[in-house]
Amino acid sequence: MVPTNPYGHVNEDLSAVANDAYRKRRRRYLMSALIIASCVVGIILLLALTAGNFRTPRFRVRSATFGTFNVGNSTFDIQMNTEVGIRNRNFRRFHYRDTAVDFYYRDQKVGEGKVWDDRVKGRDTRKFVVPVILSSSNVTSSSELGNDINGGVLHLRSRSRLTGKFKILIFFRKYKHVNMDCSMDLVIASRVLRNISCR
Repeated sequence: MVPTNPYGHVNEDLSAVANDAYRKRRRRYLMSALIIASCVVGIILLLALTAGNFRTPRFRVRSATFGTFNVGNSTFDIQMNTEVGIRNRNFRRFHYRDTAVDFYYRDQKVGEGKVWDDRVKGRDTRKFVVPVILSSSNVTSSSELGNDINGGVLHLRSRSRLTGKFKILIFFRKYKHVNMDCSMDLVIASRVLRNISCR
């Protein structure tokens, strides 16, 4: 006669409990994985919808002070310390590269300044000074220049192109190109910039 195990029903109960705990644990892991995957997909969708909505920063001449100021009958040689501003209307930092700011008198280049790479905080305006030497050595029409000098106003224009990017998390970049095109009047007698208009 084969002896019966008095604890057989206990072993069966324990194995059933163990299987049940294993199923619950596996269900928990699957639910956690689904929640994490849903969050990742939601973040990617949010970035895809909002990454293209960055507003282009503004880049313009604000004002200027002057050092050396030599103006003749039809020539000029002027040291201008130009205050330039970059306004970032977004909530993320804008990282921009080196660029040049060119100054023109009647579409003839008369000076150039340098903007060094840096960054602008979100919802902020970065102001800095760009030194420029304005010289009439490249101006071919001395009669027009003489008339403008006699009239007391030099009509100048500044042009530049700034390239920068916004960082989104670690992997994403959104590049923006900002154009400067400002016209201004340099009043010779008072040595100030007036009527600064940028588009």
